[in-house]
Amino acid sequence: MPQTIQTPSDIDQVGDFLRSMISDGQTDKAIEMIVDLLVSLRDKNNKLELRLYELLKQRYGRKGEGISTQQLSLFLEELTKLDPEAVEPAPGEDELVPVNLPKKKKRKAAAHGRKPLPPGLERVEKIIPVPEKDRICGHCNQEKEVVGYETSEVLEFVPAQLIVQVLKREKLACRPCGNGMTVAPVADKVIEKGLPGAGLLAQVLVDKYKDHLPLYRQRQRYARLGVETPRSTLSDWIACAADLLRPLTDEIRRRVLKSYILQTDSTHLKVLDQKHAKNIKRGSLWCYVGDRHLVYFDYTPDESGAGPQRFLKNRVGFVQADAAKVYDAVFARPGSLSLEVGCWMHARRPWAKALDRGDLRAAYGVDIIKKLYQVEEYGKRERASPDELRELRQEKSKPLIDKLGMWVRDRYSLEPPNSSLLESAMGYLINQWKPLRRYLDDGRLPIDNGECERAIRVVAVGRRNYLFAGSDAGAERAATIYTTLASCGMADVNVWAYTKDVLEKIAGGWPMRRINELLPAEWASAHPEHLMSKDSPAAE
Repeated sequence: MPQTIQTPSDIDQVGDFLRSMISDGQTDKAIEMIVDLLVSLRDKNNKLELRLYELLKQRYGRKGEGISTQQLSLFLEELTKLDPEAVEPAPGEDELVPVNLPKKKKRKAAAHGRKPLPPGLERVEKIIPVPEKDRICGHCNQEKEVVGYETSEVLEFVPAQLIVQVLKREKLACRPCGNGMTVAPVADKVIEKGLPGAGLLAQVLVDKYKDHLPLYRQRQRYARLGVETPRSTLSDWIACAADLLRPLTDEIRRRVLKSYILQTDSTHLKVLDQKHAKNIKRGSLWCYVGDRHLVYFDYTPDESGAGPQRFLKNRVGFVQADAAKVYDAVFARPGSLSLEVGCWMHARRPWAKALDRGDLRAAYGVDIIKKLYQVEEYGKRERASPDELRELRQEKSKPLIDKLGMWVRDRYSLEPPNSSLLESAMGYLINQWKPLRRYLDDGRLPIDNGECERAIRVVAVGRRNYLFAGSDAGAERAATIYTTLASCGMADVNVWAYTKDVLEKIAGGWPMRRINELLPAEWASAHPEHLMSKDSPAAE
């Protein structure tokens, strides 16, 4: 009998053959043949799905790093056939959860359907009259009176507008004697003798550094609103705003350095410089994320490791980073009190890349790491405390990591030199073994530095639009503004409202001894009306 059935006649023949076997008392053999047939069809289907996955990946590329559970199952199944001893089954999700965590009060699930519009939005009523032919009563021929309204809402957009605030300082004088002239004090301005108000200045910053709108596009938009604003003027406004924000970002820097866990990563920034080829050099923006979701950006005029070595010189505590060589000097220097914490997101990438290149063995590592994240997601969902999360990791994650470590240990020396797993995936795991395991022993440590990568993404998107900074000084100002807006975004408050208020307060002489009150989370606690969601850090 053929292993695959392709035509109806084949199916009819097989059916007749199986019925004859059953009538002859060979039921067990018939069942065995049916099972073999189903397995053969399943294997063929798996191969076709894998082939389709490869073709789609080649044609369109993969948009993200995620690999579905179904894809992993296919990969692991194919790997088991090629090398039955290569895969020791990792525990399934059912074995990872549940665990005996105390029951927490669940947040009320959001209601389905359209959310009501915020009550703070301006309401403009529009009366829709009943047509004239329906306003006369058909029974008594009298005109009907309004007794109420059927009400619904439409969300409309009114284009932004620029307004001119006319500042009129009161002048008082004594009319009987004509003496004692008194004039009201000069109003505080964000920029001394400058034109922009705090709201306009905040909008320029948010547009460029949050919404990635270059200055020449902003100039075009303001021209449509009736005001011609040279790009050089907008640039000067940004410089003044950065100077005002610097005391705030200095406080953020101080707090980030004192955080229990400090995450770090970097991205490049092109800077105009006539001393370099094409008049452009590559500087770096080093991102540091600390407790309370504070974010600090530090600019360096090159991509060497001098930046983080200087910044972290006196750091005491945990530092979470990828395995970039620029951090080696931070952790290896004599007397260093910085303790390295590994990043499982970076550890996973070479396994995923090897799988993309067709090495099915990488599916084992991807599967193990996926389960590590399932444990973290469960802990987050159950709102586990740091102690509970540590216990959960020890019970569920530690055996997984040990299993992956033994798998790598047994195969590393047997890998050929050109192996896609040797240096990238296995080498990373071996070199980072201790830092990668460190999060298991402390529930306050995250599994990866994803929060830092998310914070730095805004820079990568922004530079595609404004291309480069005009100078080192301009890049430093960009770092100051990115620090402010990123920290504000992490606290989940309205970025424009926050920036406007902070600029006004600092320009108005806000005392530096109270600068901590202007930190995003603290500011949000005093201005809950500007919280973007109830899940923000300031709301906890």
